[in-house]
Amino acid sequence: MIAPQKIIDGLFQDRDIIAERLYNFAVDSTSKFENNNPDGIYDDNISNSQTAAANLHSARTQKTGDIGTRIGGTTAKDNARTSIEKYLAIQILAAAVAFGGKQTPNFKETYPNGMESFYKVSKENFSINVEVLIVKALKFVDILGIPFKTTITSMFDTYSNANDTQIEAVSDVSTDITLEKAAALVLADQLTDNLCDVGHYNRRSKTALDTYFDFSLLYPAKQKEIHKGKPASHTETEVCGIEYSDGKRTHIHNQGAAILIFGMKLNGVKVGETFTLLPDQKANLAFKDYFSNGTSIYVINNTEIAGMFQLDIIF
Repeated sequence: MIAPQKIIDGLFQDRDIIAERLYNFAVDSTSKFENNNPDGIYDDNISNSQTAAANLHSARTQKTGDIGTRIGGTTAKDNARTSIEKYLAIQILAAAVAFGGKQTPNFKETYPNGMESFYKVSKENFSINVEVLIVKALKFVDILGIPFKTTITSMFDTYSNANDTQIEAVSDVSTDITLEKAAALVLADQLTDNLCDVGHYNRRSKTALDTYFDFSLLYPAKQKEIHKGKPASHTETEVCGIEYSDGKRTHIHNQGAAILIFGMKLNGVKVGETFTLLPDQKANLAFKDYFSNGTSIYVINNTEIAGMFQLDIIF
């Protein structure tokens, strides 16, 4: 029996159901409701689902756009900072000549730490150090020249604007994520209502779920490794090496006339449970059904005839 609290909490509250798949599932399901709506009993379900799905789509679109703005702002900020660093690396040599050497008081006042004030420092310290340099460029404008003051001021304005844009975009994305989660929750609740209503109107139906819902859309497509074998009589054979995970499963079909035994090994040592399959028998087993860890799966054929099987690993 499903836990009653699960229905109250919402049947679509699953961390593996991401917003994109929830939206696609809702759009597909709503279309199915529209095509199977006897006497308009699902009119409210359809209308509410369309509204909730549209709101989630809008939230996702806004987030995607703001993420692009954030990435663009970060790139612009980084490029602007690199341009300043390259410019100052050249101008510091000109400043040393203009001041009469790097050991003069005026040069030390302008570049107290040389280029170390600008390379590999935090963005906060970078901004402070450039702002201080601009003040010195104004103080010593007769020595360093107006073009230097004008250029570094302009370059820093470009950097500051890009930095402000990036900071704003980061804040926007954070807000977008919160709004997307809220919109997804509303849609998930509506889908729970839809599922309960289908159950109400189609009690004990064997086809209603497939008529109105395609649950495969909620989760990523599963991947499959296929392993086939024909173990000779009185042999123990390794089926395949594995990368263990509790969530992986083995689908086994004994396709021959021999009785086959399947098990797991950890670094060549047999561990855990074994499973015996009669001819034409199938088994659906999680890795954890065998043991808590393993590196390979093996098969034993103790009969007088050769066996045949297919073992699929689903993950």
